Amino acid sequence: MLFKKPRSKEEIITKFSDIKKDNLLSTIQMLKKYDVISTVEAHKKINVCLIGVGTTGSHIANDLKNLSNIKSLVVVDPDIVSEDNLYRQNYVKSDLNKKKVEVLFERGERPSIIPIDIMCNNSAKIVDLCKEYKIDIVIQAGDYPSTRELAKLTEIAANELNIPYIINVGYISNVVSLPEFYYPNNVYDFLYKHEIYKEKLVFTNANNKAQSSIVARQISDYCAGKKTFKYRERVF
Repeated sequence: MLFKKPRSKEEIITKFSDIKKDNLLSTIQMLKKYDVISTVEAHKKINVCLIGVGTTGSHIANDLKNLSNIKSLVVVDPDIVSEDNLYRQNYVKSDLNKKKVEVLFERGERPSIIPIDIMCNNSAKIVDLCKEYKIDIVIQAGDYPSTRELAKLTEIAANELNIPYIINVGYISNVVSLPEFYYPNNVYDFLYKHEIYKEKLVFTNANNKAQSSIVARQISDYCAGKKTFKYRERVF
């Protein structure tokens, strides 16, 4: 029998080649969600798109560059480094007046960093960008047109592309909202959760607003085929 032991997605897709791939992947995700089946994920290499490299995103980029699972990191932001960005964001005085994405590129760290200095103000731009660079996961860390609006645009794009997405819904004063991991085209998604679910206050007066290390762990868990950290949880 095929499922006497865990199998990879690739093996399952090959076995059921007469079923449309997108439909099969959606079924696999649903079965995994309810622990009906498990699949073996060899620590896969992925391409990641990070939208926004400011207060949160610049620190996320710094953490992700150390992950061996990432083949390329596409960083998207049209802004330049200004005085009020220093130290609160992952930039220093020598970076002043430079494009933020170019600063990250010039640091020459692994993985391959691809700088894109555009504003993602509609889901079509995100879709086109992800298709061009064969993105496997998209991360929202920006705040234009607004943090919430960009989160919605990211979800729309990720659902169209059928790829997971991570939402950073920001902070209020020193209260931090932790990054949230979502699978595409799932009943449990950003819009449903944030329209209906009540938030649970977990901590206040945090010293560090950027929860970048959580995103790195989410990416690592996903690549290893594990239950992704902070999936189906929302906390402050």
